Amino acid sequence: MDLRKDLIKVFGSNVITLAVGIVSGLVIPSFLSLDQYAYFKTFTLYLGYVGILHFGLADGLFIKYGGSYEDEVDKSLLKGEHHFFLIFQFIITILIVLVSLFLDDKILLAFALCIIPFNLLTFYRFFYQAIGKFDIYSKILIFPPIVMLIANLAVIFIFEIENYWLFIIIRLFAYTSIFLILEYNFYKLTKPVDTTIDFEEIKSIFNIGFFIMLGNLSSILFYSIDRWFVKFSFTSSDFAFYSFAISMMAMINIFINSITTVFYPYLSRNSNDKILQKLKSYFIIIASFASGSYFLFAFIVENFIPKHIPALNIIAIIFAGFPALITIKALYVNLYKVRKSDKLYVKTVLIMLTVSIALNFVALITYGNNTAIAVATTISFYIWFYFSSRHFETLFVSSKEVLYLGVFVVLFLYTSNFISLLAGAIIFSVGILILIFSFYRLEFIALVNEFKDKGKS
Repeated sequence: MDLRKDLIKVFGSNVITLAVGIVSGLVIPSFLSLDQYAYFKTFTLYLGYVGILHFGLADGLFIKYGGSYEDEVDKSLLKGEHHFFLIFQFIITILIVLVSLFLDDKILLAFALCIIPFNLLTFYRFFYQAIGKFDIYSKILIFPPIVMLIANLAVIFIFEIENYWLFIIIRLFAYTSIFLILEYNFYKLTKPVDTTIDFEEIKSIFNIGFFIMLGNLSSILFYSIDRWFVKFSFTSSDFAFYSFAISMMAMINIFINSITTVFYPYLSRNSNDKILQKLKSYFIIIASFASGSYFLFAFIVENFIPKHIPALNIIAIIFAGFPALITIKALYVNLYKVRKSDKLYVKTVLIMLTVSIALNFVALITYGNNTAIAVATTISFYIWFYFSSRHFETLFVSSKEVLYLGVFVVLFLYTSNFISLLAGAIIFSVGILILIFSFYRLEFIALVNEFKDKGKS
C-alpha cells in the first residue's frame, strides 16, 4: 500500500468537497435569515446522529474487513450482510417515521427519510475504505457535495426561494441518488453470487461494532454537546451564530477526514513506535497551519456575510483546538480500532463526554454566553488529547508538546482576538513558522519532503 499515493488521492477528492463545502457553507447562511438558518442547522444537527441507527453493524463490518484485500472477500457473505443491513435500516426508518408523525415533527420526518440512503452510503464507504479501494471511496465522497452545490446555487441564484426546506430536500436527493447508483453497481457485481446470511456471523459483527457504536454515539455527543447547550439555553440567533462557527470548523474537518480515512488500513498493516511518533508530530504541524484558516474565514465574513460577524468570536476560540482535535481523530481513534481496544475506546469517550458536559455546564451558569461554551469545548479537546495519550506508551504527551501547544494557543488566541485582522494574520503566520522551526524543524522538513517526493513520482 502506497500511503502517500492513497493520501493524495483521497485528499484530492476532499479538495473538491472542501471547495463545495466552502461555497455551500458561506452562501446558504448569507442567503437565509437567521431563523431559517437555525431551522436548517437543527436538521443537520439531527442528521449527525443518523449513523448510530445501524447500531454498530457498519462499524463491525469495517473492523471485519479492515486491512483485507478485495480478492480475499467472500462476496456471498458480503451480499448477505448487505441485504440484512438494508432490511434492518428499513425497519428502523418505519419506526422513526411513525414517531415523527405522532409528534407532528416535520424535521424529524425528513431525518427519517435520510436513514436508508445515508447509512447504506456508510456501508459502502466503510467497506471500500477498509479494503483500501480509495478510487471508489473518493467518488462516493465527491458525488453528494457536487449535487448539493449545483442544486443549492440554483435555488439561491436562479429561483431565489428563501426556504430552508428546499435545502433539506436537496440533501435527501443527493444522498439518495448516489445510494441508488451504488446499489445498482453492487447488484451487478454480486448477481452471479448466491446470498448467504450467516446470522451467527452477523451477531458477531454486531458484538464487535456495538462498542464502537457506543463510542461513536458518545463521540458525536462530545462534538455536538455544545450546540445542544446553545440551542436550549439561548436564542435562535445565538444558535445560528454558533452553528455557523461549527460549519466553518467542519470545512477544516473535511481536510482532517482525508487523513483519517487513509491511515486506518495503513495502521492495520504496518505500524511501529517510530511511525506513530512521526505521525503525531505531522498531525500537530498540519493542524497548527489549519488553525490559521481563521483569518481567511474572518475576512470573508467581515466583507461578505456581516450578519454573521458575531460568530467570529466563537471561531477565534474553537480553532485553537485543532492540534488536539486532529490528533484525536486521525491517530488515537484509529489506534483504538486497529488494536481492537473497543471497550477502552467507549470508556474513554464516555469519560470525555462527561468532562465536556461538566465544562459546558460550568461555562453556562458562570458566564452564560456562546463564547464561554466555545472555551469549554476547546479545553475539552485538549483534555482528551492528554487523556488518550496515556493509553499508547510511545505517544504520551511530552514536555516538548506541552510547551509547543501552550505557546501555540497563546499565539493563536492573541492574534485572532486582540489585534486587527491583517496584523493578526501576519503575526500568526510568522509566529507559527518560528514556533514550528523551533520545536519541529526536522519533522517539518520531513513532512515537506514526503509531498515533494510524491510530486516528482
